[in-house]
Amino acid sequence: MRLTIFWRVILAQVSLIVFILAVSLYAFSQLHRLTSLSTDILATDSVCIEEEKRLLTIFLAQMRNAEKYLALRDRVFYNYFTQGNNDFDTAVGKITILIDSSQETELLGQIRDLHSRYAAGLATALSAKSTWNKEKTQISEGIIVGVNDLIRQREQVIARKTTAARDQSVLAARVLGWLTVGGISAAVLFAFFHARGVSRPLRKLAQELHLVGKGEFRRSAVTRAPKEVGDLAQSFNWMAERLTELEQMKADFIAHISHELRTPLTAMQEGTALLLEEIPGPMTASQREVLEIVRSHSERLFHTFSSVLDLSKMEAGMMEYVPAAQDLSTLIERSVEMVGLIAQKKRIQLEVAYPSPLPLLFVDEQRSQQVFDNLLSNAVKFTPEGGMIKISASFKGEKAGRRSWVEVRIADTGVGIPAEEVERIFDKFYQSPSHHEQSRRGTGLGLAIARHIVAAHGGRIWVESQVGHGSTFIFTLPINDNAVLVEKVGTRAQPNSKRDAA
Repeated sequence: MRLTIFWRVILAQVSLIVFILAVSLYAFSQLHRLTSLSTDILATDSVCIEEEKRLLTIFLAQMRNAEKYLALRDRVFYNYFTQGNNDFDTAVGKITILIDSSQETELLGQIRDLHSRYAAGLATALSAKSTWNKEKTQISEGIIVGVNDLIRQREQVIARKTTAARDQSVLAARVLGWLTVGGISAAVLFAFFHARGVSRPLRKLAQELHLVGKGEFRRSAVTRAPKEVGDLAQSFNWMAERLTELEQMKADFIAHISHELRTPLTAMQEGTALLLEEIPGPMTASQREVLEIVRSHSERLFHTFSSVLDLSKMEAGMMEYVPAAQDLSTLIERSVEMVGLIAQKKRIQLEVAYPSPLPLLFVDEQRSQQVFDNLLSNAVKFTPEGGMIKISASFKGEKAGRRSWVEVRIADTGVGIPAEEVERIFDKFYQSPSHHEQSRRGTGLGLAIARHIVAAHGGRIWVESQVGHGSTFIFTLPINDNAVLVEKVGTRAQPNSKRDAA
């Protein structure tokens, strides 16, 4: 759908609004992350440090009660110590919930074990065999050092999160800055492309008008443009079509002349054949040589006229086809036999590969054979000595769409076709400028005729090629017998329904 200049401006404004919303959403997401880090520090890490400090305070109070109990042997202080165990365990439980690293968990377990040893040793400290006085200092120091390590590790976590929050804010500011710069650049580029979207089609239209003025009538102005410019291009295309009709008149004239010349040319061929057979009388060697040359050129001229007439009929939709069930392998073998001597002379290896048996095709035998002959002759012509040509056929089909066809591939190891010429080689009279050798130049009609014949049978033809690595011509022909001939069908043809083979 082509947009008018009005709607292009509207879309530009909408795009700008969308960009602003995107930047706002990004800023909101970054702010949310910073808020999450701050909340985590306040709600988790700070509370964890407070509980760890409280744990240390509880243990220090227990140590004082333990020393008083040992010095005064008063059970009241021991009861105070045991009451502190509950507070110690409660603090340890809260810290267990808040910590999130294996190292802290392991350290907290060690503190819990040391505290259990401290409490168990104090319970037997008054007995004569107790070694509590020797162990209590080491145990208490281990607990105090462990709690201080917990506090230090949690402070390091807070420091890391604070640094991450700072880095995140710096990154967000930088990204927002780049987004602003990028947005301005994108707006400038969008304005540039919008202006070019209007000016470029106009410039292209001016170029096409210039080429039409030089006599190249088969022009088509670009229609991918704003509607106003597109309407102007359509008017130009209408004018080009009218001029093309004049070109067609010229083509019809050529076809008419070819038809008129073919009759006297046929008479010349027959006369040459009679002379070569020496029916009027014997000839010298030099006379025979001249007549052979005349016959060769007559046959070449006759073939050219016939091709021009056939192509004219095909383009006018007047070519008659007589479809019937045909064996594809027979068509392939005939073409291979036709080029066999030439291929043998050039030491070209011909390889044929297809499944047996191949399905029958409902096609015109003579015209289908012409497709194989044209493609295989071209392959031999453009394949250097010692090369290889591979002819293969395979069955293709779609069960859901009830379509089935045969795909034929003729691959050679020749010079290849430049990418810019791939789409033009099927045009009539087209001669590749890269083929300078006279032996490789032809009439430029063979591929155009092949394309018309394949399309008439409901198939399609194309080429895959790379310069220096050869070419592969591929065409498809329908298998099901209700494939329609899109051009005029002969009187013996059966009625068919239109079907696309590929």
